[in-house]
Amino acid sequence: MSALDYVYTVFLFLAGVGVFLYGMNLMGDSLELLAGKNLKKMFSKTDNNIFAGLGIGIATTTVIQSSSAVTVMAVGFVNAGFMSLLQATGIIFGANIGTTVTAQLMALGLGGVSSVNLSIVFASLAGIGAFMLFSKKDMVQKVGKVLVGFGILFVGLIVMGDSTKTFAKSEAIIKFMAIVKNPILLLLVGVGVTAIIQSSSAFSGIILAMTASGMITFDQGLYMIIGSNIGTCVTALIASIGTCTNAKRVALIHVMFNVLGSVVFMLTDLFAHYGDLLSKVFPSPQTRIAMAHTLFNVGTVIILLPFAKLLVKLSQKIIRDKDVAFDDFGKRFYFLDYNLLKTPSLAVSQASREVSHMLRLSIQNYRLAMEALISGDTSVKEAFYRTEDIINYLNIEITKFLSKLSSFEITENDHTFISASYHILSDIERIGDHAVNILEFALEAEKAEIAFSDEGKEEMEEMLKEITIMYELCSQIYDSRNLSSANLVFEHEEIVDALKDTMGANHIKRLSEGSCTPEAGAIYLNLASNCERVGDHLKNIVVLVGQYSLSKAKAKALRQKAS
Repeated sequence: MSALDYVYTVFLFLAGVGVFLYGMNLMGDSLELLAGKNLKKMFSKTDNNIFAGLGIGIATTTVIQSSSAVTVMAVGFVNAGFMSLLQATGIIFGANIGTTVTAQLMALGLGGVSSVNLSIVFASLAGIGAFMLFSKKDMVQKVGKVLVGFGILFVGLIVMGDSTKTFAKSEAIIKFMAIVKNPILLLLVGVGVTAIIQSSSAFSGIILAMTASGMITFDQGLYMIIGSNIGTCVTALIASIGTCTNAKRVALIHVMFNVLGSVVFMLTDLFAHYGDLLSKVFPSPQTRIAMAHTLFNVGTVIILLPFAKLLVKLSQKIIRDKDVAFDDFGKRFYFLDYNLLKTPSLAVSQASREVSHMLRLSIQNYRLAMEALISGDTSVKEAFYRTEDIINYLNIEITKFLSKLSSFEITENDHTFISASYHILSDIERIGDHAVNILEFALEAEKAEIAFSDEGKEEMEEMLKEITIMYELCSQIYDSRNLSSANLVFEHEEIVDALKDTMGANHIKRLSEGSCTPEAGAIYLNLASNCERVGDHLKNIVVLVGQYSLSKAKAKALRQKAS
């Protein structure tokens, strides 16, 4: 081979790697988009059962084609308080098994069946999928994108395979590769390359192509693929920077899993000689590599699963809890984490939970303010203003998160959800502002020693009761996206409007009778107006839920009914 031939072959290899990585990412993203609702349902059923986490980890990694992404997602969920450390440990174990599915498919394609070249058959799916993209049906387009990604992946493998076959014919390269036999060095190569490209599945494909062409031996491929399992931990470690203590422990458990597994696997290989054992059953070198990869991950799970709780305790010993600063008033995400953007469909689900949490805080403050005004006890003001700070923080930060989330490829319904959420956040923030107004009324009344009549207090309590009912119905509708109780919200909103008018009329009557002072009346009328506006904002939220939960015709009918 001439020097120019080497250059062309290197370019061809790089082209194959680029196409392969793009195909893998496209397939993973498209599969996630296709299975978005199922992923949401799956994660909503998590409990403290490590076997449930194991199953979720396997299924999710099989879908999105990246154990790194799933592990980062687990870091995000733990940081957001959505799941426990033990649940996340189960997901990490499952993710390591799920990532082997891709390698098995690639080995099958490279090896073929009998005289059938499956690489070419699989690559042709890119063309079939491309034609499906012209369909007007959304589901057909999504399936088409999956096929395009899957097909392009094998186009990249074919190009890589052709280039590595050329390298395999070079005596100089064969002699050089023959020198690189040190298991530790090969393992470090696997760690380094995987850390750079941040995908053990992608590096597995490169190793399979090199092994199939004869450019590297089984042992070389085996040690590098073991190293890739350690290298994939780098992504989770980076993602854990700046997260809570438990999230950092998730990343540490991921490292412990792969390092312990690698040590056990390499030590047992000294006696078991996996290459010799697998060659008796699987003739092709790439299939032996894929099976060794599966054996490593499944074996490590079997060994470590009984010690999962021990790993959790060990991580807690290594990474100690930190004292929370007194001035940290909870201004943080409770259900969101930017790592969740790795899986946009699940980030949408968690964003909904965060918005619901913000709504709960705003109504909590409304209740505190109303009770302070009714009782004349404003000792809750410190807790009130701390919660108000959290509400303002969440309003800004959730909006930022949704803005970033909208730039990812998500379903049309999820885009509609994000669009409606901007308005919902505004309504929730305004509820918080009205609560601030009411507390200021309470502080003003306390300072001026203004007393309200018993009749006035009863009317305030009635207003508080109605707003509370509206919130409970609104919260249920928002969380379930079930609009069956919408009419009840509208009915109670009309009751709130009527109560406002009643409070105004009764105040004038009491004023004329001399049982109420003008100073108390001014506060009382402003209170009634603020409460009425809180009811309007709760009604608005229900109407906005209809935008992304109902068809356009039904959502329009809901708006007309609410107006």
